Amino acid sequence: MRSLTLAAVALIACTLPAAAADLSKLKPWSGESPPPLALNDLDGKPHNLSDYRGKVVVVNFWATWCGPCVKEMPDFEKLAKNMSAERFAFLAVNFGEKADRIKPFMKKIGVDVPVLLDTTMDTSKAWVKSGLPTTYVIDPEQNIRYQVLGAMEWGAPQVEAKIRELLPR
Repeated sequence: MRSLTLAAVALIACTLPAAAADLSKLKPWSGESPPPLALNDLDGKPHNLSDYRGKVVVVNFWATWCGPCVKEMPDFEKLAKNMSAERFAFLAVNFGEKADRIKPFMKKIGVDVPVLLDTTMDTSKAWVKSGLPTTYVIDPEQNIRYQVLGAMEWGAPQVEAKIRELLPR
């Protein structure tokens, strides 16, 4: 009986981190408007942040060499899939790497999200002030509403619910 109780406690303890995201990492934004963001994706298709007006957009700055960045990529894919029927977009802006490195990397980790190339790092430098990963949540009027410095559990239901609050009615 005692070992069964210990096993149950261990099972609950192992599931808690996955079930509870730290929403305190989702910091309300009080800064200025977002800098310009106009980059091509891995297939050469241009993306301009202004083209996403009317949608909630999550913009993540990341690199293949950044462990926490890579760890949260599956969560971003999950969030994007869960929100695919909504006025929502996810954009992963790669910090300075080339497509020939990123394409096989994304295939290797098994994640399929839009990746924008910032090979000059000019855009990333305008947005990122404190290291990678850095993520912004932008409302339908193109205002930054939240910033996250470092990794977070983006696939958690609480995070999705917070983002859904910004969707146009």
